[in-house]
Amino acid sequence: MLRFLFFLAVGVVLGGVLMMIIGHPGAAAWAFPTGMTVASLSGVLVLVARASSGLARADPAATRAAVEAGRLGLARIDALRQTGTRINDQPVCELELTVQPQDGPAFRAALRQIVPLTEIPAFQPGTVRAVAILVPGRPDVALVDEPATSAEAFRVVDAVPSASAAGPLRRSDPGGLRADGSRRSPLVGTGRRGRPLRMLGYALVLAVGVGIVLAPYRVAVAQTLAAIPEGRLHADLRSPEDLEAAVSALGHEIGHGNLVDVVVTDAYVIVDAPLSPGAIETDTWMYRGGLVEHRGAATIQPETELEQFDARDVDWAALWPAVEATAAEAGVTALDEVTLTLGRGTDSDIESETFGRSVGPVEVGFSFSDDYHSVSYRMDARGEAVEELG
Repeated sequence: MLRFLFFLAVGVVLGGVLMMIIGHPGAAAWAFPTGMTVASLSGVLVLVARASSGLARADPAATRAAVEAGRLGLARIDALRQTGTRINDQPVCELELTVQPQDGPAFRAALRQIVPLTEIPAFQPGTVRAVAILVPGRPDVALVDEPATSAEAFRVVDAVPSASAAGPLRRSDPGGLRADGSRRSPLVGTGRRGRPLRMLGYALVLAVGVGIVLAPYRVAVAQTLAAIPEGRLHADLRSPEDLEAAVSALGHEIGHGNLVDVVVTDAYVIVDAPLSPGAIETDTWMYRGGLVEHRGAATIQPETELEQFDARDVDWAALWPAVEATAAEAGVTALDEVTLTLGRGTDSDIESETFGRSVGPVEVGFSFSDDYHSVSYRMDARGEAVEELG
C-alpha cells in the first residue's frame, strides 16, 4: 500500500506542475508541496520496507503453536551475512541454516532477522540453535530459546547433516505468517508474475493523483488539449469561441452583464463591472485558465452609471477576425502581443453635460507595434468601422 500511496502522491505533484504551466497563477498551489511531502515520506518508508523485506515476521502465536505441537528441530548456522541495513542501529543479517526436524528429512532454509551486535557471537557459522518448524513441509522456521546442546533435547534421531546433503537453499514466501499457518499476502503479488498487475495499478493510481488536482480545472485542461495542435499551452482568449466562453463565464460569476471596461489578451480577460446593475461601485474580475477570479475594487471608479454598457451589445465573435483582417491589410504578422480594450468612448460634445466623460458609444481599441513603429486602431462594438488613429 505504501507504493500505491507513493504513486498517488507523485500524481498529485505532476498535476500541480501541469497547473503551474496551464492554469492561472496560484492554481492548485497546494498540490506540489503536499504531493512532495507525501511522496518523500512514503518513499522513505518503501525503502525501509524493501530493506527489511524477508525479516522473520512470524506471529508469536505461530511460534508458540509450533512449540506446543512439538514441531521442533535443530538448525546449524552455515552462514551469517550482514545485509547492510540497520534498524535501531542493529544489523539486519541473513542466516543460512541446515535444519533437522524432529520428524522428517533435513532441509536448508534462509532466514533474515535482526541480530543485535552483542549476540553476533552466538550466530557464528557452525553454531547449533533450536528452531520451531512453523509450517510443516515449508522452510518457515523461527529460532527459539530452547536448549540445543544435544540431539536428545528434541529426540532428533540423526545429527544435523551437511548442507550439501540437505538440498537447495529455500526461502519463505512473502507476507507475515499467522498463527494458523496462513500468510498475510499483499493485495498485489510481489513476484514476477504480479509485476504487470502492479505496473497497471501504479499507473492507475498515478492517474488518479493527477485527476484529483486537475478536476477543478477541467475547463483549462480542455482548452490546453484543444490548443496543443496549434502549438500553444493555453487557449487564445481573443479567438471568437474562447472569448465568448470567457465573457459568459465572467457574466455568470458577476451575476449580470453590465460592464465598464474590458481588456482582452491571449491569456486572460479582465473586466471592471459594477457590483449590481446601475451601481457606481465597481470591482475587477479576471478570467484565466478556465476560472474567474474576483480581484476586488477597481483601481479607477466610474463617475456615472452612463459609463456602463451591456455585454450583449458587443459582437464578441467579430472582434478578433476584424483585428486579423486589419493586420493583413497592414502587412502585420506578429499578433501575439496584441491586446483589445473595450469601453465607452469619450463624449466630445462641448455643449453636453457629460462632455469629457466616457459615455459615448462602445469602442474597441488595439494597436500593432514593432521596434520602430506603433499604429493604433479603433472600431465599433460590432467589429466594423475600423479607423486608424496613427
